Amino acid sequence: MREPEAVTSARCALGIRLATYRRAAGLTQMDLASLIAFSRSTIANVETGRQHVPRDFWESADAAVNAGGVLVAGCDEMEAAARRAHVQPAASPAGSLTLPAVYIAGRPWPAPTPDGASTQADLIAAVANQARDHAARAAVTGIGPGTVEQLTAQVVRLARSYVAAPPLPLFAAMHQALAQVQAALEEKTHPPQARELNFLAGALCGLLANASLDLGRDDAADDLARAAWTYGTIIGHGPLVGWARGTQALAAIWDHRYADAAQYAEDGLRHLPKSMGAARLHAIRARALTGSRDFTEARAALQAVGEASTGHQPDQLHDRIAGEFAFDAAKLHYYEALVLTRAGHPAEAETAAAAAVGLYRAAPDRARSYGCEALAQAQLATARLMKGDDEGAAGAIAGLLRLEPARRISSLHDHVQACCDLLRGPAFRHSRTAAELEQQLAAFSAAGITPALPGGS
Repeated sequence: MREPEAVTSARCALGIRLATYRRAAGLTQMDLASLIAFSRSTIANVETGRQHVPRDFWESADAAVNAGGVLVAGCDEMEAAARRAHVQPAASPAGSLTLPAVYIAGRPWPAPTPDGASTQADLIAAVANQARDHAARAAVTGIGPGTVEQLTAQVVRLARSYVAAPPLPLFAAMHQALAQVQAALEEKTHPPQARELNFLAGALCGLLANASLDLGRDDAADDLARAAWTYGTIIGHGPLVGWARGTQALAAIWDHRYADAAQYAEDGLRHLPKSMGAARLHAIRARALTGSRDFTEARAALQAVGEASTGHQPDQLHDRIAGEFAFDAAKLHYYEALVLTRAGHPAEAETAAAAAVGLYRAAPDRARSYGCEALAQAQLATARLMKGDDEGAAGAIAGLLRLEPARRISSLHDHVQACCDLLRGPAFRHSRTAAELEQQLAAFSAAGITPALPGGS
């Protein structure tokens, strides 16, 4: 019995959809076969529409390639089409042999002529035409050839603008860009396009997560970083997965979940070779370990930062997009200062913080990270206060106090509070400089970015 044309077309379309999702997930046919306990040849036959498989195949495949129920729904539609179009074959005379008819493009092919040659030639030509037409349809996508390139340029601009612009206006622009990328992903795409769009969606979620941290919303930051991790996992993009894990670790640090933060950083390192992304994760892990007061391991993690950044391999996220995704020497020195102050080594911390501030001041304005520079200034002031130098602390923090409220990121509050706690200590009980500096820092925190948010939260 010949299968109805509608069912054949539905099976072919569903097979093509499976192949698209599989490639977008970074899986080979053999990978998928091992995940769903079917043979590789079955996967190949299904993707080309040559084999009917039960519904449990589609349920397992849908879950393995993260299709979100699309493949199962396609299976149900195909089975419904089969039930609607099912036609019983005509009975053959007893004792006769009925040969299967040949169908080209859904139409019966006439019986061969006596010589057979012209019909065979036409059959070959028809098969070639059918394959050509199907390939032409498969080549058509729902997005234009320049769409991915345009969206990539938009993500690069946002990532590089982030270091010098206030986070709240950029949050809205990044959300709009993410909506455009997600809309493109809903269209028919080729596997390379789908991979690039998933990467861009993950990068934008990463930027939104970072902005959420700067705006004092570690809960939203964790959700957005997890979304970035998901996009990176779908396409097997190590740098994106690692960066997302690092941002989850930072969100955990803000929430004082230091063991979770260290674990996130360690998991991120499994996805990254020697790179600036790995250096960032080692630095974040060192920061988490200081929260747990494991200062010996924290110093070892800082040493691993230098090893990871020596002779690193450039990648698409940290080096080509760069901007907020970059991890440079200035940021490394800031992390060193943070760990060293928490570990009680103010002299070393002062050296590291001063190096960070100097590097930030030497950078061009467009690439000068005001947030990291302010954090480094706060660490420099903290180190000097730990040494009893309130005059030096006042000089270190002068630039920080001039930072406009829209740029006073949330994490500055904890750093400023640490300075205030030291200024209230017995070492500065009779210092007018310390009293004035404490008042200035209190006013600075009161006019920070958090009260300026919608709803004041």
